[in-house]
Amino acid sequence: MKTIFSRSVALLALGLSLGLSSCDDKLDINPSQSIDATTALGNQANVGSAVVGMYAQLGGPTLYGTDLILVPELMAADNYIQFQGSFTQYRALVNRTTNASTSTAETTWRDAYEAINTANLVIDALPVVTTPALKSQYEGEARFVRAMLYFELVRLYGKQYEPGGANAQLGVPITLVPVKSLEQATVPQQRATVAQVYTQVINDLTSAIALLPEENPARATTFTAKALLARVYLQQSNFAQARILADDVIRNSGKALSPTLSSVFTGRNTSETLLEIQQNDQNNAGTSNNGLATFFSSIGQQGRGDVRVLPAFANLYGANDARGTASLLYEGTGTNRAAGQLRTGKWIAFGQNIPLIRLAEMYLIRAEADFRAGNIPSALVDINRVRTRSTATPLTAPQLSLATILRERQLELAFEGFRLHDLKRTRTNIFVPASGNNPAREVDINSDILVLPIPLREINVEPGLIQNPGY
Repeated sequence: MKTIFSRSVALLALGLSLGLSSCDDKLDINPSQSIDATTALGNQANVGSAVVGMYAQLGGPTLYGTDLILVPELMAADNYIQFQGSFTQYRALVNRTTNASTSTAETTWRDAYEAINTANLVIDALPVVTTPALKSQYEGEARFVRAMLYFELVRLYGKQYEPGGANAQLGVPITLVPVKSLEQATVPQQRATVAQVYTQVINDLTSAIALLPEENPARATTFTAKALLARVYLQQSNFAQARILADDVIRNSGKALSPTLSSVFTGRNTSETLLEIQQNDQNNAGTSNNGLATFFSSIGQQGRGDVRVLPAFANLYGANDARGTASLLYEGTGTNRAAGQLRTGKWIAFGQNIPLIRLAEMYLIRAEADFRAGNIPSALVDINRVRTRSTATPLTAPQLSLATILRERQLELAFEGFRLHDLKRTRTNIFVPASGNNPAREVDINSDILVLPIPLREINVEPGLIQNPGY
């Protein structure tokens, strides 16, 4: 019997790249050479190269290169964005007609588990790393990547974590042992509960915080892990712990808000970002069918312009808010779309870096946690810090509410992959405006259709995997 790892293991055994190319201390994104997964990690240099390859896997189009950012936005499409493209798998996400055979669910699942397996291979090979500092760093990086991907998987393929509940709803399989051969791939896999997956994510990130260095150019640091753990706790509605970690990152990471929000996306590894996917014009996720700029941009011959920003959302920005002006919301000029339609300026170049974690999010987490705890003055300071960076009119204390804080999250983090997850954790239904003969309606945020199916291929090869309801 084959399991979810059978395909990836077969590829590894035939020479799937684990990123074992020549590299220096910086993240090398050049094409990697192929190696034998069962013997490759026999020395310190190869383990280090495998870590580089692990980061490169994160930037693939089915992970953060496109889908882990695009899919949560499309699944929460309401009076926010409109998908105008022809790809049936994305259109089904928007229309909430996804079935178990959708390619998006299969490829994201497959490639996430391949990257998790790379992390497991790195951890397994740590005994050959003879330099103590590197051994600690490599383990921390592997645990960080593993935690990051399990967090993404459990949010997409499992129901929302319920604070105070047993969270026995099914999540995703957890594997902490590297698969190196087809024989090892025959171990049956079952879905862990949502509670178990979150426990694993938190354990890995807690370990990563202790193992990672404070400085690690273009790669994860102890503050990157703290920031991600703050995001995890926020998703759990554990606001006290989220606040502690966000505050630590703000105070001690040495990071600072960039002068403008647009510079975060046009620059590289800015003062604001704690982690970016490293891309350049030669090596990026963008092709005719992939890449964030492919779907979001509409500039002459560049981009498909598949994601339109709706006026109802654009109008939420105030007159002085730079986030609603041409630097971050522009009228597309693409030849395949109607003139005058709005697009986001966050994703406009194939080779741009992809910010995954940035300091503004930490200010927003701290503000929300403080507001919920009754510390209104502190929450107001943090919200206005984010707003005034973009020349938005500061809020006053009477204007501050949970609704305005959550709206500020949407205004600041729009098009970055947060939308669906924020609606789920706040139990906010999705408003679908009227269209043609279809009246306006609401989609229950707990609906089964807002959870991705376990890929049909995985169900077929591993009967122990239980399909999500509705598929």
